[in-house]
Amino acid sequence: MPDDSERLEPGRAAFNRGEYFLAHELWEEVWRGVDDAERRLFVQGLIQIAAGLHQLQRHRPGPAAGLLRKGLAKISQRRQDREVSRGPLRTELLGGEVARLLLELDALGAPEGAGAAADFSRLKL
Repeated sequence: MPDDSERLEPGRAAFNRGEYFLAHELWEEVWRGVDDAERRLFVQGLIQIAAGLHQLQRHRPGPAAGLLRKGLAKISQRRQDREVSRGPLRTELLGGEVARLLLELDALGAPEGAGAAADFSRLKL
């Protein structure tokens, strides 16, 4: 299979615009076509992070935190940045920001509706 890096770019653009549900959908299409287990796990991590951020947009911090933790664990297994057409996917930076966001959610106690207080606008790829 050809490298999936270029196929990740539309999802990254959606992610950086804050369109996390769309990013999730676009990356899921890439994920379906990835044969390599390591790359598949990496893309699944991106999907879970985008889905978690979408849950935060919906003020559902409990489900968001679970998805963010799962996604962070997966992208952390491959922390080096990946090159795509518009520059590297800054997964190391994203991992640090997701970890900080999880700390914020933990500090808020993550009751339903608390996700609105967490700042996740800084998360970019």
